Amino acid sequence: MIINRSWRRRSLTALGAALVGLAGALILVSPASADPADISVNHEASCTADGTYQVRWTVLVGSAPAGAERFRFVSVEQEPADSTLDGIAASPEGDFPHAVGEVLTGIQKVPGTATGAQLIVWLQWDNGYTDPSGYSGYQYLDGRCGQEPTEPTAAFESRCDGSMLVDLANPPGGRTVDMAISSIPAGFSRTVTLRPGRTVEDILVPAGYYGLIVAPVGTPEPLTSYAWARPGRCGTADIRSRSTCDELVIVVANPADGPTLDVTFDPNHGRGQQRTLEPETKVEVSFRAVAGLAVVLRSDQFDPPGAHNGPYAWKQPADCGSGGGEGGGLPVTGMPIGGLLAGAGLLLTAGATLVVLARRRRVRFTG
Repeated sequence: MIINRSWRRRSLTALGAALVGLAGALILVSPASADPADISVNHEASCTADGTYQVRWTVLVGSAPAGAERFRFVSVEQEPADSTLDGIAASPEGDFPHAVGEVLTGIQKVPGTATGAQLIVWLQWDNGYTDPSGYSGYQYLDGRCGQEPTEPTAAFESRCDGSMLVDLANPPGGRTVDMAISSIPAGFSRTVTLRPGRTVEDILVPAGYYGLIVAPVGTPEPLTSYAWARPGRCGTADIRSRSTCDELVIVVANPADGPTLDVTFDPNHGRGQQRTLEPETKVEVSFRAVAGLAVVLRSDQFDPPGAHNGPYAWKQPADCGSGGGEGGGLPVTGMPIGGLLAGAGLLLTAGATLVVLARRRRVRFTG
């Protein structure tokens, strides 16, 4: 039996060519690479003085689909509709101004009554691929920007010695409320009555507690809480004094990790002095010596608040004699007249005696 294989060969060749053509057609009509891109949309908000929110958006594209290097925003939308957005906008077709890794920043101004803000962006790459997914971020807002507050507020400060300061304020539009300050762990508590418009500052919570809770009396939810944190500059100034026959000198050395100090030198005699010491500086302040002189140093930056250093007293050095310093008697001046007169008298007496002896005649005795 003779089998003719040529027709089979021609059939397989034709079928292969058709499949290749179909594949080529599919490639021509298929979209460009749709590998997922690494895109993040971040945001932060603040209430501005003009009564509007300012939302700062940052868009970062960390990777690109295969065959693409640059992109453009096809569309950019923001909510609410009556907000404005600067810095992030759609680009014309064919213009791809942004590169992978470029941080794009936009500022959205939102009415103060809004309860949220949203940004949505759509991208197209320079390889022709348009990402069908929009990338978005949402910022929650309380809708009270620019309005007079009606709830009490609390502010805190950590002190270097472990204590804490609390400031409480009740806005004029609020109501009278009793605020309770409680320590963590338990051991300190204080209740402050706040009338509308009242502020109570520098409530001192002693050292030994690592946190505080502030809450209106009778409510289950606290207004706020706070944890003690070590301040950045806790160096303590070195204060010394020295006495001379004429002065009391006080030396204050502020270490490199100390706070800026505004110090008042308060003497009990004479006029006080003030000095400002930056970290890693030293100052010497002198006062004229007077009996009973003492100087106290005061500063709001001393820890704890209201603390003072001193008193530093003038002590007359032993080598100053009885006249050192005002109030110790008159100073000794001139020559010692009494001693000179006594010496002169002795010399006169001795001289007179010699004269008498010289005039005496010698007496001879004869037998």
